[in-house]
Order: sequence, then structure tokens, then C-alpha cells
Amino acid sequence: MKNNQSVQDYLCEVFAVVNKIKSYSEQISDETIVTKILRSLSPKFEHVIAVIEESKDLSIYFVDELMSSLLAHEERLNRSRKKNEEKTFQVKGESSSLL
Repeated sequence: MKNNQSVQDYLCEVFAVVNKIKSYSEQISDETIVTKILRSLSPKFEHVIAVIEESKDLSIYFVDELMSSLLAHEERLNRSRKKNEEKTFQVKGESSSLL
């Protein structure tokens, strides 16, 4: 996963590869897909990866659950980033009006 890539885009790429593998009649388990996704995520997901690996049994953790967790985390990151940007613009606007 690239640092600036969205989870949605990355998962689309992963599932394109998984579908190619399955089209050759090879079996690939959810556990394998989950572990490979977790290993390949960008550093901004490190703490989420640690929590998932510590709290979940990866042998019964489904790809759908992982996708939901990652998308929710990315949404929280985006909301937090937007709040920080809004605060920056607000402070910048207040300081320029004081002059």
C-alpha cells in the first residue's frame, strides 16, 4: 500500500489479485488474505494492525471484518485531519482580523 493511497483503492487492487488467483482454480483462505493485507498496509495503520493481531484470532477473522475495520479507521483519520485543517483556517482567519 502506498502512503497516500486510500484503503478502498488498495483493497480493490488486492481483490483483483485474489480473483486472478481464484480464476486459476487455486484456493486461498481468508486467513491468508487477511495476513497479507495486514503485512502490506502503510505505517499509518500500524496501531490498528497491532490491535487486530493481539485481539483477534486470525484463523477465524474474515476479510469483510478487516475491510470494515480499516475503512472505519481511515474515516476517523480523515475526520480528524479535516478538523485540524478547519482549526488552522479558523486561527489563521482570527489572527489576520486582529491586524
